[in-house]
Amino acid sequence: MGSSRDVMQIFAEREVRAQFRSIDGWKYIHLGSSDAQDMSYVLSRTVFGRNEFAAVGLSFEEVPSEQSLTKAVLSLNGSKNLKSRYLIVPKSADVSGIPETVRVIFMDSFGFVDGNLVWLTKKKNARQYPATQTQQVSETAATAVESRSA
Repeated sequence: MGSSRDVMQIFAEREVRAQFRSIDGWKYIHLGSSDAQDMSYVLSRTVFGRNEFAAVGLSFEEVPSEQSLTKAVLSLNGSKNLKSRYLIVPKSADVSGIPETVRVIFMDSFGFVDGNLVWLTKKKNARQYPATQTQQVSETAATAVESRSA
């Protein structure tokens, strides 16, 4: 059986869990959405006997908005225990339109390269080739295989 979640949701949850670790007492509530681009969470933990909440929104846009964060804040119904608001965005995103009251966290797994959202792999020997070089590399590899079999 396969997963019904989008791969973007899986990486987004990893980013949230990396920033807000359960060992620090954070508990997660994912606010469901059918759109993988619109993800929001409400985080809670108990500190010195008081509940503390954080609203977390994720955006995969190059110029992110607070739409997913607003959804998380509204779900708390104006709770006085809302300590902070976070927006998690890909590296190189333009966050100039985000208010200073929102803390911006840049993702480790995604970023923008030449205006395109790309997965930033941590694999040791991974290389990124432009589309024209990829074609040439595969042709060279095919030629090498043919010459070995001959």
